[in-house]
Parts: sequence; C-alpha cells; structure tokens
Amino acid sequence: MAKNEVGLGLDLQGTPRGGDSTADEQLAWQRFVLIHGSGALNRDLAQVLGRTVAEIEGVKQALGGTGGRAARGGKNGFEELFELWHGRPPTDAEWRAPAFYGRRRSYEWLPPEVAMLATLVGQMGPVDIAGILTTRLRQITGDPTATRDRMAVQNQVARMGLTFSDVLGGISVAEAGREVGSYNLVHQAVRNGLLKARQVGRHLVIPHKAWTEWKEKISAPPEGYVQLSTLKGPLNIASDKLSEFSRMGYVPRAVQVKPYGTKNLRTTQFGSWYVPEEVAEQLLADRRAGRPMPWHGKPLLDNLKVTFRLWQKRQHPKGCAACAQIWGQDGPPRNFEDYVARYPALDHGAKRHLTMVWNPGLTIAEAAQQAGRTEQSVRRSIANGMLATTKVGRTTYITRTDATRWIARKCPTGDNEKSWVSIETAMKQYLFTQAELDDFVDRGVLKNKIGTDGAMRGILYVSRHQCAQLREKLGFSEEQAAARARLTVPQLRALLKGVNWRGAKGIPLATLQAVIKRSQSRQGLTVEEAAEALGSTAECITACIADGTITVKRNKWDERLYLTPPSLERLREVQFQPTKRVRLGDDWARLSAAAALAGVSTTTLIRWGEAGDVRRVSEASGWHYHLDDVRARARLYWQTVRFKRARAPAWLRTERQATCSSEPVAAAASTPGRQPATAAAIAKDGDVAPTSTLPSTPISEALIAWIGATKIYLSPLKALRAQRTALDGLPSEKPSAVRNALTRQYARLSDLDLVSFADLDSADCSEAIQQALSFVGVADRHLDTGQRDRVLVAIRARLNQAEAGSHRIGARRQPPTSAPLKMPAFAR
Repeated sequence: MAKNEVGLGLDLQGTPRGGDSTADEQLAWQRFVLIHGSGALNRDLAQVLGRTVAEIEGVKQALGGTGGRAARGGKNGFEELFELWHGRPPTDAEWRAPAFYGRRRSYEWLPPEVAMLATLVGQMGPVDIAGILTTRLRQITGDPTATRDRMAVQNQVARMGLTFSDVLGGISVAEAGREVGSYNLVHQAVRNGLLKARQVGRHLVIPHKAWTEWKEKISAPPEGYVQLSTLKGPLNIASDKLSEFSRMGYVPRAVQVKPYGTKNLRTTQFGSWYVPEEVAEQLLADRRAGRPMPWHGKPLLDNLKVTFRLWQKRQHPKGCAACAQIWGQDGPPRNFEDYVARYPALDHGAKRHLTMVWNPGLTIAEAAQQAGRTEQSVRRSIANGMLATTKVGRTTYITRTDATRWIARKCPTGDNEKSWVSIETAMKQYLFTQAELDDFVDRGVLKNKIGTDGAMRGILYVSRHQCAQLREKLGFSEEQAAARARLTVPQLRALLKGVNWRGAKGIPLATLQAVIKRSQSRQGLTVEEAAEALGSTAECITACIADGTITVKRNKWDERLYLTPPSLERLREVQFQPTKRVRLGDDWARLSAAAALAGVSTTTLIRWGEAGDVRRVSEASGWHYHLDDVRARARLYWQTVRFKRARAPAWLRTERQATCSSEPVAAAASTPGRQPATAAAIAKDGDVAPTSTLPSTPISEALIAWIGATKIYLSPLKALRAQRTALDGLPSEKPSAVRNALTRQYARLSDLDLVSFADLDSADCSEAIQQALSFVGVADRHLDTGQRDRVLVAIRARLNQAEAGSHRIGARRQPPTSAPLKMPAFAR
C-alpha cells in the first residue's frame, strides 16, 4: 500500500507532497479516479479528465481496486462524472464520441443523440429521422460508414416509451377522425383543401389551430328537428333528391345546417337538411296514404338548366308559328328566370317542339312523293283544310307530323261529304258555341262551304278535321269536359289525376277521351262476382276482408268496391290452406341457439337441416329449428363423434348419467314374467308395449319425431325415404322422381304439407300417417321389435289426440264416434 501511495505522489491522508501546479493537477485527477472511478467506464473518465484511456487504466491498476473510499453501489455515467469534475452539466459538443460495438456492428446511443431523436419523433417519419441521425453520427465519429437505419431508430423510440403516432404541434388524421366520428369526413376535408395537413412519416398531421377553426364551422341541428336523409328509406327514394328538393324550397320548413364533425351524425362538407318532427311525420303519413308529396309536379332546377341550354342551342327562327303560339304575346323568355317561370306549365308536345332541331317540314312535292299522290291532290287537301301549311319566304311547307297523319287517314282531299259537318253537328260533337263557330268562320280559321244538292242545299258546313284540330288546340273547360263525360266536376278532377294532366288552361281532347275511357272501365270483381268465380259465398269473402286476409279497392269517382287480381289469387290460396301460419312457439329456436343446444357448429346444424334430419322453418329473422329434432339428432351425433377432445352438451351428459343409473332397473324389468310399469301405462289403450331397450335407429327416431310434431312436414319424409333407399342398397332417386311420386301416388299427403295435426280428425290423421309410412317405405326389416313398438306408441298417442279434438277449417264435419281407431301397418 505504501508503494502504491509513493508511486502516485500521495500520502496516507491523501494530501500532496509538493507545491508544483502540474503535480497538483496530476494528483487531482488521480484522486478523482480513486474516489469516483469505481464502476465508471474508462472512456467516460478519460473524456471528462482529458486523459487517455491507458492512463485511467494505469491508475485503476495501481490502486488495485482499493482507495480512500469504498466503491459505490451504482456506477457514474459520463454526465454525472462531468458535473462532479467541472461543476456543471456537459454541453453537446463536450460529450465523447459514441463507441462502436463490434458484435452489434453499430454505435452506442448517447443522451445528446437520444434528445435529438425525442425532438424529431412526431415531426417526421422514421426514415427521415434515420437520415438526419446518420449524418450527425458520421460527423462526430469521422466514420463514413456509420449509419442509423430505420430499425435502429424504431427500437430506440420504443425503448424511450414513445410511438411514431405521437405527433407534435397538431393532431393526426386518424385521431381527428375518431374525435368527430368519421375518418372519411376528415380525409375529404383534407383533400378538398378545407384542412391543411403535413406529412409526418406515414401520418398526416393537422395543426391544432387549423383543426380548431374547422370545428368551429360546425353548426348543430335545431332542437326537435330530424335529418331529412333518414327519411329516404321510408319514403322509398333511392336517389339523393331530397336535398335538391330542399334547395328548391319544395320541402316545407327545411333548414340547412353543417353538423359535420359531430359524433353519430353522418353528413357531407355541404351540410345536411333538417325538418321538424311534425313535418317528417306528415311526409311519412302522406306517403303511406298515397297522397302527393310537396315536390310532386314541381320542376327540377337541374332539368330546367339542361332544357334551357338545349333551347338556346336549337332556338327556332322568329317565323316559326308554333313557337309564336307556344310563347304567346310575351314572346320568348328573356333570361333563365323568365324561362323557369313559363316553361314548366307547357304541355309535353310544346316542350318537345321547343327543344327539337328546327325543320320547316316537307314541300308540296315531297309530301306528294311520300304519300304516293299527285301534287294536285295535295293542293286540293290544303284548300279544303285537310292539311295545314306554313310559308317560309315563298315556299310552302307541310309539317312532317301533319303529313304523317294525313297519310294515315288515307290522304283525304276534303271532297267527300263525310269531311264536312253542319254547325249544329259541330256544336254537339266538339262542344263549340254558335258564337265561337261564327267567329272562326269570319276569321278564316275554319274552312266552310254551303250545300248545293238536295237536303244540303243552303246549309253551312265546316271542316270536320279543322274542328277537331281547334278543339285539340283550345281544349275544354272543366264544365265542358264534365258535361261531355257525363260526370260531375269533382269526379272529373279525381279522374284527371290519373291521366297525367298537367293542369294547363284547357283540357285536351285526348285527355278527355282517356278520362271517359277510365270512368267507363270496370276493374276487378265485386264481392258477389268473386264469390261466384271462386265457388264460395259472399259471407266468406266478407269475413276474409274483415280479418285482413284481403283488401278491397274503390275508385274515387264511384262507390263500387272491387277486388284486384292479387286479392283473388290470395283468396284462392286461402281456400287450400285450412290454417293460417301461426307464430312459432318455444320449441323452436334460431340457428345460433339451436347449434349451442346441440353442441355443434352452425355449419353442422345447417347441414342437418339441408339433409332433412331436423325440421326447420324460414322466418323473416332467419331459419328456426325444432328443438326436439335438434336434441334427437345431437344424441346420434355424439354417439359417433370422431374428435377425442369433443365434449357433449351439459343436458346430454346429464341424460346419459341418468340412463346409466337406471340400467339396473331396466335389467330387472326385462326379466321374464315381469312387466315394467311404464310399458303397462303406455299400452293401457291396446296391446302395444315396448319390449326392447335397444337404442333407436335414425329411422325410428326420425319417425317418432315426425309423428310428434305439431304440423305435417314433407322435407323430413323425403330425407327418410332417401335414407331407407340407401339402407336397401338401391340407387338414389332423382328429385323429379320423388316429386312425381308425391303428385301421383301421395297427392293427399302433398296437400297436407304444413297443415297442423290439431286440425285433422282421426280418420284424416290415420290416412296421413299411413301415406307417410308408405311414402318412406319403412318395413319390419328396418326396425326391431322395440323400435317398432315405440313407433306404434307414438302413432296411437297422435290418433288419440286427433280423436279428442278433431276439427277442420272451411268445411266442418264430426267424425263418427263409434268407429274404432285404425292402426296403420308397416309395409312388408
């Protein structure tokens, strides 16, 4: 110890022996190593003290692991050593260079680099961070091959307890989507430039200020209002037209709000429309009652814009008489607003004319060539008013429509007396007044002539064709149309609603003819006519109407009640369905519950149902399975299960334990000369008693389940028939062969499909069971004695129930009480 102290220039008390400053410094750092160097890294001490690693190692070896102070429990790092020596924490430039680990082939992480990494996380991705740290590492170490790869950065971030989803100065799009309840809404706002976001690695980061400003634009819907888009389904509107109707003011009291960003509300950046609850209820009530909606018959702005552009593109010249007549004295629309106000009220023909490519029509020569007539015949027809013409310049044109109609009328020239009618006849047929006809004649609108031969001499006649055209052009008033159709004005208005009349000034002749035809039509059959057609009584049909089986219709223009063809078809179906389908009881369960009861997967249970092993019924909520069938099929399944670790359901394990505990009693009961009490109880009505304790085969088990069901089902019988065919070694039957057998040989059984056993008397029940056994083809060879007896016990129980409460719907009859029960026999 003295040798070491002398060699180091220290006395026993640790005081220097000389006054030289160099010796003091030498003594100071050596003393520092002696006190604080225990457990510290040599490279850290060398960097702090400004010495080499060899010098530090020499001092430690000279000390021999001992000194004036015992080694501390923990070791000092570079930062602690620097602060102890210099009295302050080190700066980044004063840290030593990272050490290179040969085994890891990487450099160590020092606090300055870790601090820089912490500031970069959340501002850029791991790849960008790795590039920055690699550049810094190469500058510090001077090693051009030094790198920080992406994986090293991710590992160090994980050691720091950070994640790259932690962003600085903003909020990620994913977090923003969770906050407002819609990722797509935030992404849409970013794409449309409503939200500014920057890329941080694979994350998009939205600054806090921009996110706050965007959320402030959210406006909550008023209290007591309903989002209009939620009414699309109940209103049966597939398109997004409700918002368009609202923008045009067709939805009463609709308001537009922008609740985007509000949780549980789905909307677009343009906002959503809301209506009061009472308005929503009124819209739904109108839709259910068949009343017109507020937007019915109203023009749509988008359609008007399209037709306005088309009209401007194809606008006809000023000399077009049809356009002048359509627009009237005010002339063509001056702007789009004027067009919107005047265009929707026009009839369909006028709209087609305004938007069609202008064509003056056919010349007289072209019309004659198309009709196969001479030009003289065409000119004669024009003179007599059979063809209307227009003049463009010096050329006379005939519209293509008039030429086509003229040819369809076999090119009349107007010389025939049938082409002319008297004033009185025109007044009766076309409902013109005397004054109106005189005015037409005076203005030259109506061609006329005076008769010269026989009874026609001196009588004024007018063109029949021109009278019809004038009436078509002018239309009828409501009073005139009602008088012609022999209806009242309210009845006429009800009929007009169904013939697409747009409510113009006059009712066109074609519309009036459609109204007359509609008023004279007789749709459907009355109650008496339907009873006669179906071979039933009016009382039965009235009862079906009262219980809601069918509905009757009535036209608004008369009091006649009638049945539509669908209602008649429904009546025919009801005649062959004695009972209505009732709600399923507690012995039926849905797919998941039934599968859990059987202890199998839903796929296995579906396979059982498709094979007919269990009964199932399709309801609106899905397939429902009969629990008795499920239990019976589960017993068979768990007897032959292949999986070693499979565990039967609890009810089956309990049942098996009870069976095992009752085996001694069953053995005693099977002793000759002794009869089980249960067998005597079962056979109290006959000599049928179970004599075997063998387990039932699938055929006997399925037969007992079918006989004990509430209704007659054909699907299990088909499956049993296929199973019996396989047991006999016969080829499988085609579905068509099974259907033919049911149609020809077992028609009665086919008619009773889905009929409840409770609705059959004992005779019909016996017949149904007999046909079912015959259809399945089960014989004595398929069952042993005990199984046969069990089936017969089930049959007897079913027949006893049928005898106790037999009734039928439609035609009630009482079964004979004295007739004995007939037990069906198996096919031999």
